[in-house]
Amino acid sequence: MTITRRTLLGTTLALASEPLFAPTSHAAGGTLNLAVSTSIAALDPMLTTSGDEYIYGNLVFNGLTRIREDLSTQPDLAESWTHSDDLKQWTFRLRQGVKFHNGRELEAEDVAAFFKRIIDPKTAAPSRSNYSMVTNVAAQDKYNVTFDLSIPYGGFADVMGDRQAKITPRELVGELSKKPIGTGPFMFESYTPGDRMILVRNPNYYEPGLPKLDGVVIRIIPEPSVKTAALKSGDIDIIWNLPLEQVKTLSADPDLRVESLATSSWDAVIMNNQILPFNDVRVRRAFQIGVDKRDVVELTLFGEGAPTISPIPQTSPFFASDIPFPKADPAAARKLLAEAGHPDGISIALIVPEGRTQRERLGVALQQLAKPAGFDISIKKTPMSAYTAEVSGKAPCYIDGYFARPTVDTSVYPFLHSNGSWNQTLWHYKNAAVDAALDAARQTGDVEKQKAAYIAMQHALNDDPAGFFAYSVNYACAYRKAVQDVKTHPMLLFDLRHATKA
Repeated sequence: MTITRRTLLGTTLALASEPLFAPTSHAAGGTLNLAVSTSIAALDPMLTTSGDEYIYGNLVFNGLTRIREDLSTQPDLAESWTHSDDLKQWTFRLRQGVKFHNGRELEAEDVAAFFKRIIDPKTAAPSRSNYSMVTNVAAQDKYNVTFDLSIPYGGFADVMGDRQAKITPRELVGELSKKPIGTGPFMFESYTPGDRMILVRNPNYYEPGLPKLDGVVIRIIPEPSVKTAALKSGDIDIIWNLPLEQVKTLSADPDLRVESLATSSWDAVIMNNQILPFNDVRVRRAFQIGVDKRDVVELTLFGEGAPTISPIPQTSPFFASDIPFPKADPAAARKLLAEAGHPDGISIALIVPEGRTQRERLGVALQQLAKPAGFDISIKKTPMSAYTAEVSGKAPCYIDGYFARPTVDTSVYPFLHSNGSWNQTLWHYKNAAVDAALDAARQTGDVEKQKAAYIAMQHALNDDPAGFFAYSVNYACAYRKAVQDVKTHPMLLFDLRHATKA
């Protein structure tokens, strides 16, 4: 069958017929040490919300499809799929003989149970709105599962490869938080919060000869300088999400390989539209016109990124290139603040995640850049581990960011539609024109109609900003050169099935 990406964030790519990795002569074996910044809070893949957690999820579990490093979609647990002519019914055929880590064979009932759980509001799955078009999911037999949709959705196979759509045994849902069981290339062995997670090779993985490593250790090392020293000494093999200020420096080290690539990941100032003063669009607009986003990119990212209007990056064919990024206009910003009842300017407490140096820099940059526009910003640091419980969806104003998604729809709908699951825990934004555009884009398989809808959405968002989308950011990783056959993934994942250590 032909697999296409109708709603790709970048240029549409067809599935390549050749593998991304050529056969390697390196002997299999060895353990790869990978450094991340924060502890893994959720072991149930459906409930993961951070990049550190997504890495673990991608190694221990599988989805029905897989998003490759070139952003094409390939079969994973599903060996094939078909859809009705109206794109409202999709049937996925599972590979036979795939085993969970406990030895039980994967069945279509596991897939049906998983997606029934993800669309159940009681589960509070972060990615629920990605699948809100699903009206029914049912196992037809042991290896075929059918999804009925309320709307035509041409990118449905793509969202089956998203980060949280990882299939788990239906009878073990209650045990996933302590003993996760998946079908992935590596099996969970142990986890010490704040220190490390140990994964071991799955000897019964469905792809013969893979993975090549004996195991992976995910090391939690919050301090960037400690991670860098450990990489240089060989104590760790990979730094995930390398701080962008280190890209040029580490690129000069002959023992290391550094890769930096453009993505649709973004950072923003989340302004809660239900709480004063951000329930007034004039305050949100004043912030937007009072700060030059190009200055933000230079001060925060050292040029390793680009300004954006929404989660759609400038590299996407759906980006509204007719909307300019003007220079800061402090006078116009102060005028709007005065109209909103703040003639002497406004004081704002901005919460930033402690230990996330990029977002800490963003806070400091905005503190300086927004001052001439009448915003007196005080910065409060809160540990990232407390963000979900204490900050997200509760604080009036804070900095947060989200990683690239497999489609434009999953990048914008959950975050900006009034019914979007992420929107309801972030800015609580409501705009009828944005809703209409997102609904229109979701309900057509015509790329040109999608483009027109997404451009209309960006214009509406530019006039009525939800908050302050600062930029789309590059993603960088650093590897010891002994690490072979690993590519940096624009969705900030690692596919380590083929990885070796020379």
